[in-house]
Amino acid sequence: MYKLPETLGNDIATFASLAKDYRDKKVEAVQFKAYRVPMGIYEQRQDEVYMSRVRTTGGVIYPAQLLKLIAIAQKYGSNLLHITTRQEIQVQNLKLDSIEPLLYELKETTGLSTKGGGGNTVRNILVSEDSGLLADEVFDTTPYAMALTTKLIAEADSYFLPRKMKIAFSSDDKQVGYAAVNDVGFVAKIKDGEKGFLVYAGGGAGAKPTVGWKLFDFVPAGELFVVAEALKKFFSEHGNRKDRNKARLRFIFYKLGEAETVRLIKEYYGEAKKRTLPFALSDTENERPPYSYHPPGKPRVDAERYHRWKNRYVTPQKQEGYSSILFPVLLGNISLTDEALVSGLQRLLSFVGRFGSHTLRFTTTQSIRFRNIPDAALPELYAAIRAVNPDADAPVLVNNIVSCTGADTCRLGIGLSKGLATAIRRELLKSSFDLDDLSRARIHISGCPNSCGQQLWADIGFSGKVLRNERTYPGYQVYLAASRDVQPRLGESAGSISARDIPQFTRRLLESYLSVKGKYPSLASYLRHEGRTLAQLLIEEYKNIPLFADDKNYYFDWGAESVFSVVGRGTAECSAGLFDMIELDLGYIKSYRLALATEKDAQKRNELLYGIIYSSSRMLLVTRGAEPKTTADVFNLFIENFIEYGFVEDTYRSLVAAARDDRQRDFSPYEAEINALADRIIELYQNMDDSLQFKGVKPQKKQDEILQEAKSAKLKDLRGVACPMNFVQTKMQLSALRSGEILEIWLDDGEPINNVPGSVRNEGHEVQEQTRVDNYWKILIKKK
Repeated sequence: MYKLPETLGNDIATFASLAKDYRDKKVEAVQFKAYRVPMGIYEQRQDEVYMSRVRTTGGVIYPAQLLKLIAIAQKYGSNLLHITTRQEIQVQNLKLDSIEPLLYELKETTGLSTKGGGGNTVRNILVSEDSGLLADEVFDTTPYAMALTTKLIAEADSYFLPRKMKIAFSSDDKQVGYAAVNDVGFVAKIKDGEKGFLVYAGGGAGAKPTVGWKLFDFVPAGELFVVAEALKKFFSEHGNRKDRNKARLRFIFYKLGEAETVRLIKEYYGEAKKRTLPFALSDTENERPPYSYHPPGKPRVDAERYHRWKNRYVTPQKQEGYSSILFPVLLGNISLTDEALVSGLQRLLSFVGRFGSHTLRFTTTQSIRFRNIPDAALPELYAAIRAVNPDADAPVLVNNIVSCTGADTCRLGIGLSKGLATAIRRELLKSSFDLDDLSRARIHISGCPNSCGQQLWADIGFSGKVLRNERTYPGYQVYLAASRDVQPRLGESAGSISARDIPQFTRRLLESYLSVKGKYPSLASYLRHEGRTLAQLLIEEYKNIPLFADDKNYYFDWGAESVFSVVGRGTAECSAGLFDMIELDLGYIKSYRLALATEKDAQKRNELLYGIIYSSSRMLLVTRGAEPKTTADVFNLFIENFIEYGFVEDTYRSLVAAARDDRQRDFSPYEAEINALADRIIELYQNMDDSLQFKGVKPQKKQDEILQEAKSAKLKDLRGVACPMNFVQTKMQLSALRSGEILEIWLDDGEPINNVPGSVRNEGHEVQEQTRVDNYWKILIKKK
């Protein structure tokens, strides 16, 4: 299991303080969002209802931990747990005031954390669900993923990236799996008897999706941390921090080209080798401790159903006498209001826990895989599983359809993807063909164009969209024929179809495949050839839907009680970060200007003009590492960081100072000057590059003068400044110094001292001294 960062207690305390200030309206929603989302706390579709995403690296969670998590979730008012396609679990439908105690209890009683569950952070790391169990795998990558998680979640710069960074491990070099479609992918490989990894970089299934580029054909396992640090630092310094739609690692490949991007990454790799300690895997816990199990007699199970279940869901392990078992959790949902289900699940987990801690993993298909279960215990396990899910022995395909949460709870959801998954399942169950011939087929659904449902990584994938004739109706984009083997490829778009027609479309497509199955090695192969032609013919057949007056069903989504609408769809939570505050103030400026065009009341016009000055002054402060605590701070920090540095002309100084000193004064004589100030700030923003520098803007102060100021201000007191702003301000101070010059900073105990010095070292600077002085720390940094 990964180790919790030492700062977690302080992180939760900071979250609690901000949550209180948010409730008391002392901080704006966007400021609170910028902290809570990287802590793994998302607002759901309903206002002020939240979800907490718990990190479980590689899906690993002990039965005892899951039992405690269920109890904690119920204690704090959740009615639903949801297993995600990133092998983690969400606690849904929480009130804000319940989250702080929930986070503390998670930390103290389960050893699990939500930190890094969202935002521009290193996200939950994936591992092959059967890693360590199969005879033909290269080696078990789970311990490597755990060690990397422990390292990365303890580093401050892991929470201040241009965008999220997703990492995946594959233990089988013949099935590279998700390693090929994550930002960073490690595939187990042995060369000349040495363990190591083939490394992919830049994969992703969101906007402009692609399979990753092969970065290294082989790196020794001892360089795991080196590669991860190099890629994180490269991404941090070259990723697009301004445009979140082009901020993932793959966009650097698109921008610079493969050859130049790989060259730069390898430069960072060379530097990282000089400062990153070699990785050595520590002793791992025995996954199969001795146990004493004596069957309590012959379980009361239907023999025919038991053998059918065993053939469908049980896989013998390479460890003789043990098996792994897929336990289907429909749509990844565990209802906490169903007392019989919860009670049955608790008994099931207690039974599985008898065989050790390493007996359970979440899968990327939103289910659970039990592992290291003695073969002698399978009949009793089956009886326990059936008590939780009576349909647990149904064909694998219908129990393993993947769906994100969709518009039920997600703010970005367009379609009710879970309702569609249920409709497809129902259609397939009533079909006449043999579903066991499709046990390896994968159907994935996302409720919007984002890829939480991994629709591009399936045989048949769907992503929600709005379609229209006389009025809007729910539809989906169709993707076909992803490949997860040694030549990975994403599914390709085949067209759009109404939500109502998808169950029949899916059944007819699969029925056609089974009629010619002997001609193709896999469903994906069929769908790349004649299956694609059939799919496009079906899409054309279903193209013209009835008018609303003739058949209203097409205008209701699956499971909906009202006519389809995207009202209530909100903005993305997953990209939340400090830079949302820039967009917030830019929006304020635009809205104030729009209101001025029609406003006649003199007092209201004056308030709008003041608002433009205030938002213009605050908008770009974050790019300089400045964090105002009061209204006066906004204006003072703007004067210090923009006017005195010459990014903004000194002629605006008196205007900004006037707004600071008296917001009630008459600003109408300065309307043209106020608009010019706003234009200047917007121009700076438009010319800001990926690393937050203003392109083509030369400060009016001479560089020597700026450097001299930095020399004379060698001390930066960062006490009271929280992470990551203390790190940002340290970077800003160092950027003004020459190589070899010394900067002294003062940091608080706890999270700041645990994070900032390490992050400074990762930037290549030398921490020469780290001394405790009373209740704070003095740090001396020599610039690289």
